[in-house]
Amino acid sequence: MAVNAAAICAMVGLCSYPATAPPPEEAACLIEAYPKHICDVRANLVFWCDGEVMLYDSMKQYKDHDDLLNHADIQDQLVQRYPIGRGYPIPLPVDFEPGRVRNEPFFLKMYGATAREVDATLKRVHWMPDSGGKKLKVTGVNNVDKKLAEVSRELESMPEASRRFVEETSGTFVWRRIKGTGRLSMHSFAIAVDVGVRYSDYWRWNKPLADGSIPYKNRMPLDVVEVFEKHGFIWGGKWYHFDTMHFEYRPELIACGVGPVAKPTE
Repeated sequence: MAVNAAAICAMVGLCSYPATAPPPEEAACLIEAYPKHICDVRANLVFWCDGEVMLYDSMKQYKDHDDLLNHADIQDQLVQRYPIGRGYPIPLPVDFEPGRVRNEPFFLKMYGATAREVDATLKRVHWMPDSGGKKLKVTGVNNVDKKLAEVSRELESMPEASRRFVEETSGTFVWRRIKGTGRLSMHSFAIAVDVGVRYSDYWRWNKPLADGSIPYKNRMPLDVVEVFEKHGFIWGGKWYHFDTMHFEYRPELIACGVGPVAKPTE
């Protein structure tokens, strides 16, 4: 069904640029990352390949970071550029956390709106089989299962000094809310995996400094992080509210990232 972008945009009253204008750079990363799902971004609208249309930028003015986390639009989740590779700032700027700002309807549309819908997409990935790892439930949407399997193969070939940090995993698919919030965890969509829990660091486990800031801590080897990023996964260790065991499939942030080029594999 043909969709008149200008008419839809006028109806919602949120046209931020002309219907004929090219998408902003960060919006183009959506098309690059999800070519089977996102066919166009223009006139402040995201056009899904099945005909559904979503608003790109609500132009909402957020009162604080928590408000942003709870009410982000699609544009918001692309504003902060994910730093690819080893060159990221420590300490991280306050509330700098590309990937943690998410538009939930986007992921509900992409991967499934209920636990049952996501469950229907699940595939089995044997994590680090030569190291005694367990089988994980991972979505087959966007070939996430195949990409995580490739991550596992590459990590298993690494020296033991790095490999030991990722041999154990606490799993992938669990339909749940993030503790203390009403937001769905990315584990709900079976696109996230937690590894090396015994070696992990999490912002809530650290006592704030005298000025209220969160001291950064990490033990995850960066050569491990680079393998995940190569295949389209971002790392929670590059968030101000850090979670170093956490990796999630976010190829749009890799496509729009900064640093060494590490595009996800097909």
